[in-house]
Amino acid sequence: MTKTPIKRKSLPLTEALVFDIVEFLLDNKGYGYSNQISYHIVQNKPRRYTSREVVGILRNRPMFRHAQSSERKGGIRWRLDLLALEKYIVQKGYQDKAENRKIYDNIRNLKWIQIKKTIK
Repeated sequence: MTKTPIKRKSLPLTEALVFDIVEFLLDNKGYGYSNQISYHIVQNKPRRYTSREVVGILRNRPMFRHAQSSERKGGIRWRLDLLALEKYIVQKGYQDKAENRKIYDNIRNLKWIQIKKTIK
């Protein structure tokens, strides 16, 4: 009996975009402005996404929240809700994908940074 190789499914484009935005926000202390996020994603993946798609994902996913900001230098300021992100990953069944992209390590690092900042 021969084993058939397990075919790994890649992420759908919209989910890949979600993970790209999450990685950007994790690299920027959990915050970012619409224009910054959109510019970063479109510059790094110019043939895959448009800025409208990026903003649509920001508005329609539970882990991206409006952050309080009096400045409007780059559009709306967004923050990453880590609890909602963890629920989202489990709900979608993307734990392996998140682990491969080191999302969990980056979440832990961000939490440590926030704890240290709170203590100071």
